[in-house]
Amino acid sequence: MSATHDQSPEVSQLYFNRLNLPSDTASPAHKAALDRSHELRKFEIENYWKRSAYFWGFQLVAFGALALSGKEGKFHPPVVLIVSVLGALAALTALLSAKGSKFWQKNWEAHVDFLEQQVEGSLHMTALMDGKVSFSVSRVNERFLEVLLAGWIIAFVAAALVISYPHLAELTPQDAGTVQIGIATLALVGGCTRLVVGQKSELRGRAYNRRTMKEWNGC
Repeated sequence: MSATHDQSPEVSQLYFNRLNLPSDTASPAHKAALDRSHELRKFEIENYWKRSAYFWGFQLVAFGALALSGKEGKFHPPVVLIVSVLGALAALTALLSAKGSKFWQKNWEAHVDFLEQQVEGSLHMTALMDGKVSFSVSRVNERFLEVLLAGWIIAFVAAALVISYPHLAELTPQDAGTVQIGIATLALVGGCTRLVVGQKSELRGRAYNRRTMKEWNGC
């Protein structure tokens, strides 16, 4: 659910003028436009997750290729370099596709916010709360793709450094283990922080306590 859009009378009037719909009374055209907006919003949500699953197929192929390239825990830098490029491109494409789908979803949600006022009140614009605001599923998914993209970039840089400076591949097992643990720890902390911080649903101005119907202040 998106944030509340400007619902001032002036903006509403301009909106209905743009759609060539009357702004004072509801009509069958309002109902048809509202139904169409709901339909297209649902379409974008379904496509969002279908595209996400599609691009995850590329990620699984990249992970599989990376796993197969390693023998006895040792990876060949040239192979890692190529696989990380493909993985990064797949992650970036998935991220941009997700943002594009979200843009159109919000577009149709904005139409619903305007149109429902004339047809069915403020159903879509009212969220009933009795606890903390939940995480936004689409935001978490996009942030995870960002983390995945960063991981592939790190793998690319690491492979490029080993190719450019071969002596890095000759670290003692203890030193190599220390480096690996350090990188993994930083990736874990950074990734978790990126996933958790600022990923709550946008409900400001439309969330209400379900028991008192007062505006919810926990947003």
